[in-house]
Amino acid sequence: MKSKFTVKETIMKRTVKVSVLLFGIIVLTCWPGNILAQQKKSVNERILEILIEKNILTKDQYEELLKQAKEEESDKSETQREAVAKKDKDRSSKATAGFKRGFYIESADKKSRILLRGRFHGDFKAYLGDNPQNDSFLVRRARLCLAGRVYENYAFRVESEFGKGGARLNDAFLNFQYYKPVQFLFGQFKVPFSMEEMHSDNWIDFMERSIANKISPSRDIGMMFHGGLGDQMFYYQLGLFNGYKLNKPSDVDGGKDLAGRIVVAPFLKSGMAPLQGLRLGASFTWGNENLTKDQWWNSGKWTTAAGTTYMAMSDGVVQDGTRIRGGAELYWDWGSTKLQSEYMIVKLDGLENGAARNDYNIWGGYVSLSHCLTGEKFVFKNGKPGRIVPLRPFRLNGGGWGAFQIGARLEMVKGDQGLLTEGFVDPDKYTDRAAGVTFGINWYPVDMVRLMLNYYHMDFGDSIAVGDTTIDNEDVILTRVQLAF
Repeated sequence: MKSKFTVKETIMKRTVKVSVLLFGIIVLTCWPGNILAQQKKSVNERILEILIEKNILTKDQYEELLKQAKEEESDKSETQREAVAKKDKDRSSKATAGFKRGFYIESADKKSRILLRGRFHGDFKAYLGDNPQNDSFLVRRARLCLAGRVYENYAFRVESEFGKGGARLNDAFLNFQYYKPVQFLFGQFKVPFSMEEMHSDNWIDFMERSIANKISPSRDIGMMFHGGLGDQMFYYQLGLFNGYKLNKPSDVDGGKDLAGRIVVAPFLKSGMAPLQGLRLGASFTWGNENLTKDQWWNSGKWTTAAGTTYMAMSDGVVQDGTRIRGGAELYWDWGSTKLQSEYMIVKLDGLENGAARNDYNIWGGYVSLSHCLTGEKFVFKNGKPGRIVPLRPFRLNGGGWGAFQIGARLEMVKGDQGLLTEGFVDPDKYTDRAAGVTFGINWYPVDMVRLMLNYYHMDFGDSIAVGDTTIDNEDVILTRVQLAF
């Protein structure tokens, strides 16, 4: 009986051991994270176990070598982590360079960036009818620009013009942009007057701005506060300027011009799609002047798109008084269609010509309509219209056709009749008013290239002298090949 009990007891003990072993294997295999996988031994540990199993190593030798192996593996892992971290740091500490609508170099922290930009406008103008001027090719604009920012909060721009056979400094300014809604600009830049003037000539709808634009002062030297509020619902500019011309080392009189401009988008967040693209603007300049006509912002001349002078102040004309400009702006885009219009006036008080002295006004305006035939949408940002970017750039190998834009514009300028009758403008050579229409088509094969074709007709209030000929109107075809990067 004792022998039988011993056999049964042995069988039970073995059964319990097998059950415990199977349970342990199941637990180790199925436990979250898999404990066996987590306890996977290194190659060095496996070699040391084999050596101790073969009685080649003693237990003390095994433990000492195992400790040393783990320390070496820890040091190796740390070295690898340091190498990876150093590689990542080296990669992140290098400046980057590339091309994106212009060449650029950017610091690793992206707080400093330098851009090389430029533009080329190659034109051809052909006079129709009795106009005696010669058809001509010309380089209308050729500019190089260095722009960018340093330490994130300081933006700069230096641009030179080499077109029309000359060279001059166009822009040179530093912008302090710590707080986007209130930025401070100092240097030579555009006076904040007229939406059309603020719009870059790279992207205006026609080859030249309207004849009313000659009322605008364009560039001057001074300082300005500017910024946008409410996600571009309100944009403002307010500055103080010499009131003279660009690139002059000093002002010629003691007065300074105050200039300001605002643009509002009243329906931008209204949810009414047809009205979200509506912008209304107003601008002004004010200053006391003591300038000869050659020292005026436009040298006392008003010209057409082809450069024909139709109104010019007589030699000896001086302004000694207040000069005030006022302007009203309307911009409305709805998808691929845009309506743009402006009215502006300049009040010239204290005009003198010999013994004659009087106050005169010159005013003008335009209205234009544009449409993108290929579906591109117009954009408006920072108080001015933006550029057109083709949805499907032109490619010879079966790509898109680029962007096509068509447009028409009515424009006019008129001065007080007394300018002619009192000799401030020579009535035998010039007139005091002009009005016309411009038609245009633009092709953008890619976002940096544009080909333009314009036709305009201009009527003059009186016959004007062009060389030895007099003309009552002007018809001109203008074409342009343009690169802007």
